[in-house]
Amino acid sequence: MWRDTQDLLITANEGLVQFLWLRTWAQTRITAYEERAERQRRRLAGLYVPRALVEGSAVAHLPLPALTADIAFGIFDREASEVLRKIWRAWCARARWDAKPLADAALAALQELDTALGRRRKGREEAEESLERLTSDWAEQSAGQPWCLIGVRIPTRARSTYAGDVHEPLRLWELAVVAVEWGRGTAALWVPQGIGAELLAAGGSMTAVNLLEGTEDWASPASTLLAAWDECDMGPEAVPPG
Repeated sequence: MWRDTQDLLITANEGLVQFLWLRTWAQTRITAYEERAERQRRRLAGLYVPRALVEGSAVAHLPLPALTADIAFGIFDREASEVLRKIWRAWCARARWDAKPLADAALAALQELDTALGRRRKGREEAEESLERLTSDWAEQSAGQPWCLIGVRIPTRARSTYAGDVHEPLRLWELAVVAVEWGRGTAALWVPQGIGAELLAAGGSMTAVNLLEGTEDWASPASTLLAAWDECDMGPEAVPPG
C-alpha cells in the first residue's frame, strides 16, 4: 500500500536531516521508493472515479431539504416531511459511500420512496416525478460547488499500543491527490470548497494551506505550487526534527 511506503520515506528523510552526509548515498534508494509509492498510489486511485469521490464527500455540506409546495408528497399526508428526510438520508448514504457518480444515488432514494409508498397507487407517479427532480437538484448542488487546491502535510499513521490498530489520518475523500512531495510528506488535493474549508479549519488532523492563496501564477501546475509551499508556513509541529 502506498501509505506504508510513504511512512518509510518520511522516516528516512527525517533521519537524513540529522545525518546530511548520508543523503548522497541514500538518494538512489529514496528515489526508487518514491517511484514505488507513486505507482502504488496511482494503482489505488485507479479503483475510484476521483471526481465522484470528492463530489460525494461534498454531500455532507449540503443543507437538509425542506418540504415545499412543489414537492408532490401529498400522498403521505402528515408524514410527508419525515418521508422526505428518510429519502434524503438514503440518498446521502449512497452518494458518500460508493464513490460513484451522484446520479447512481438516485436509486437508493427511489428504493426508500417505494418502501414509504407501500401499496399506495394514487399520487405515486407524481411523487416519483418529484423525487427525480429532487435527486437531480441535490446532485447538481454537490457537483456544482467551486473547487480549490489545498496543500496538506500528511502525518504518519499512528499505531494503537493496545490492539495494534492503525489510525489512518487520510479519509476517502482525501484520496483526490493531484501532486505529492514524498520526502516532505505533503500532497496537493483538488477538492470542493466545503471540503477545503474543513481541511483548513483549526484543529484538523493535518496541517493544510490554500495553495492558490497569495500566488501570482494561478496557471502553475499543482506540483509547482506544492513545491513552493514553505515549510516555515506549516507550523512548528509539521517541520521534521533537526
